[in-house]
Amino acid sequence: MNIYIKLVLLCLFMVAFTGATVFVFVDYESRQTLEKQITARIEKQSSFAINNTSRFIYERLTDIQQLSLDPILSDPSINQAELTDRIKELQLKNGMYKSISFFNPERLRLADSRDLNLGQTHKLTTYWKKIDEEQQEVTMDISPSVSLGIPVMHFAAVVRNDDGQRVGTVVTRADLSWINSTFEESIATDSLMRTADINLLDKEGTILYSTTNPDGVLKEKYHDMKQLAYFASHDKEKNHLFGEKIYFYTLESNYLSYAGNNWILLIALPKDVVYEPIYDLRTQIGITLILVFLVASMIAFVVARLFVKPILRLTSSAKEMGEGNLEAVPNIRTKDEIGKLAQGFRQMANKLKMKIREQDELNTKLAAINERIESKYVQINEQKVEIELSKDQIEMQNNALGEAFKEIEKQNKSITSSIQYAERIQRSTLPEHALFNKYFPNSFVLYKPRDIVSGDFYWFDEIEKEGKKYLTFAVGDCTGHGVPGGFMSMLGNNLLTTVVTIGGQIEPAIILEEIDYDIRKVLHQDQHSKNSQDGMEIAFCTIDLETLNMKYSGAHRSLYFFRNGEFTEIKADRASLGGVSKIRKKKLANLQLTTHEIQLQKDDIFYLFSDGYKDQFGGELGRIFSSKRFKNILYDVHKEPMENQAEMLDKEIMKWSKVSDQKQTDDIIVFGVKITDQYLNK
Repeated sequence: MNIYIKLVLLCLFMVAFTGATVFVFVDYESRQTLEKQITARIEKQSSFAINNTSRFIYERLTDIQQLSLDPILSDPSINQAELTDRIKELQLKNGMYKSISFFNPERLRLADSRDLNLGQTHKLTTYWKKIDEEQQEVTMDISPSVSLGIPVMHFAAVVRNDDGQRVGTVVTRADLSWINSTFEESIATDSLMRTADINLLDKEGTILYSTTNPDGVLKEKYHDMKQLAYFASHDKEKNHLFGEKIYFYTLESNYLSYAGNNWILLIALPKDVVYEPIYDLRTQIGITLILVFLVASMIAFVVARLFVKPILRLTSSAKEMGEGNLEAVPNIRTKDEIGKLAQGFRQMANKLKMKIREQDELNTKLAAINERIESKYVQINEQKVEIELSKDQIEMQNNALGEAFKEIEKQNKSITSSIQYAERIQRSTLPEHALFNKYFPNSFVLYKPRDIVSGDFYWFDEIEKEGKKYLTFAVGDCTGHGVPGGFMSMLGNNLLTTVVTIGGQIEPAIILEEIDYDIRKVLHQDQHSKNSQDGMEIAFCTIDLETLNMKYSGAHRSLYFFRNGEFTEIKADRASLGGVSKIRKKKLANLQLTTHEIQLQKDDIFYLFSDGYKDQFGGELGRIFSSKRFKNILYDVHKEPMENQAEMLDKEIMKWSKVSDQKQTDDIIVFGVKITDQYLNK
């Protein structure tokens, strides 16, 4: 067996082994990733739909509360005609309602925008029990309308006069199609949802909306109550396989002041439809690897031939040179051992011819030098003439540049004014520190933009979820600074508000993963995009205000923690949110970040920060401040009162940069919190 066949077999074996290994690994990883992406996608659609329903009800409750404050309705001296005219006028201003009615305290209908059932007393049912028996000021329910004869959403509010006495009740009725449109929007925007069975149920299991049983709305309960019982007993499980369908369960949460009705959204999808992309991907991977194997086999034959061919040529040339033919030098230019051996043959032959060539080369070089000298002399004379001719043109250009400089200076002033206005807008988006001081009065924020606007930002909000209150807060460091960084910080602030305040998410790692997904979606950072580095680094914390249990997750932003004078660094994940590097461009899978939990105690101190403080240049040698110095200064000041720490940190970094007259390198933010008795005694 010659060397050519051996090389071919070796190459084929390596290709086959590598292909099989890649298939197993890629199939497993891609299947796991797709399963998570698909379930996350459907759960996000479910949360979006039911949150839109909660928002719609909240807005209608706000409307009815405003109607109850109408000065005409609360006037006890108003006559029947004036009351009817006012109700019809309100109907014209609120066209989304089927009708509006006004009842006296005994539930007697005094006025109706459609003159329905006037003078009749409403039975003590549905929303009337919440008003008369439970003493609720504003309420709603879904039930058949006595006057309209169809199921509607009732919104009712108590009307009181200036003395606070109840003078009546105003009631609006909205068509159930407003709820239906919410789910139809989800179906229209997601092809996968078009094959789904969607059911909106109340807490008792009664159907409020259904794509499979529209005739059962408000008449029937859900056909399989065992499924609802399963999800109720497994509250952390959001999807489950029953038979040949996967069911996704979403429980309604509160929206601002609206506490919700504990409605349930149940979405069912065929298992084959959900996992169809996984099956297709597996087939595509297999076909691709087969094609790769065939192409690699052809390449193996060619490469083996190319490798053996120089050896045969070198053997033939060595034989001829041994017989005295010095011109039989092998033309092999490879950089491997064969190329080096061929080079040795060439050097041996060239030494015999070197003396003759040296004289020829010397004569050629001398002629070339003379030619260059003459060329330089002519060139110098031409340049002298050009300099004389350009003198007047330079003077004219200097005058023009002076005028242009004045115009540029004028434009710079205009641009600076616009950026200063942008800085006022940016600062208005930062949260008021009073909310944070409500629970942790011993805290500070050192906020020092490098330019007028900043790429660093801080954010916090108070969230109520499942009857518990949480304090969420974050420190972000966006790519760039100045105006570009300011735009990114506004984006980060808005995304946190959307995911946490509006979306109700409180798990730090999940929040940052959603921010990463949203940044890449908003900035179109997909596999077809150009190299985009725009993104941000965020440290995010959630504190349970009952138990003082704190959860933290960080994307390149660590957390420093002191307890009883002992320092601990809780390191962040080495990942940024958003951005498409040359490496990440090959695989834009969602991030999977780590959540750390800390049970806070009295006198615990922790800090969140951007990298601007440690990266400031200064000192006698003009070096960066460094993480080590930053940790040391925090250790020195952490025992001082929190109101003094921000000032001490600011003086230290200014002193460091002033030594070598360095300007501020980057935006700076340091956020410090101390747990004290003032909160523990609440």
